[in-house]
Amino acid sequence: MITKIFRFYVLSSTHVGLAVLSLLSIAHLQYDLSWQHPLFIFVFCATVVTYNFIRYFPLSEANATLRRAIFIFSLLAIVGLCISATKLTFHTLLLASFLGVLSFSYVLPNNRFFTGLRQLPYLKSFVVVGCWASVVVLLPLINHQSQLSTSAVVVWIQMALWTFATMIPFEIRDIYGDSDRMKTIPQIFGVKGAKIIGTLSLIAVVILSYFLINEIEDMTPTVLTAAIAIVLLRKSNEEQSPYFASFWVESLPMVWLLSILIWKWI
Repeated sequence: MITKIFRFYVLSSTHVGLAVLSLLSIAHLQYDLSWQHPLFIFVFCATVVTYNFIRYFPLSEANATLRRAIFIFSLLAIVGLCISATKLTFHTLLLASFLGVLSFSYVLPNNRFFTGLRQLPYLKSFVVVGCWASVVVLLPLINHQSQLSTSAVVVWIQMALWTFATMIPFEIRDIYGDSDRMKTIPQIFGVKGAKIIGTLSLIAVVILSYFLINEIEDMTPTVLTAAIAIVLLRKSNEEQSPYFASFWVESLPMVWLLSILIWKWI
């Protein structure tokens, strides 16, 4: 029973939804924004719907593959998405709609008029990175009607680099399954080169945190989480366990948020 619940938790994109909410929470803490509950519900539901669409839409036998529970859960997420959207500002919904179209275009099948963004060379990583960073940084600022500052740009870059680095274990896992024309980071630079690039990106995340804190000690949660991420990145390989990336690597934003909260508490 526990195994079935765990599989549903991961395969239904609930885990990735909580990962996005963790990064969104970190952005709220960074800007000391009031907690916007409709936005959190909206982002979680949108993540679940988007990732389930990306995960199951390309399958030739999607109806037979999708579990009934995941399908029902996705429908409930659509309901939550629609209800929470009524509480958000127009400009928030405008940006969210653009990011949604970008995400759904990711897996559209090739035809004479359009090619799915996933199939365009070099673009896969940048689409995911841009969407994640914009969701967790720009959406709360726009919905809170805050001005876009220099620190917001720094946080956006930091979240983009974080997402970029933590995507690499997934790309290493899928290196033989992804089409050669996609030109993912491991395909271009090799597994070893991709790990070096990911490590440098995580070091940059730590360096950028220096410009966002009041005291040097406040960098501790970011340093610790980046160190764990580097360890997991180094352990990534083409034949990793089924849940190495989809659970353990995807758990890193929760670890980051938890370490920040504990550090503030102590």
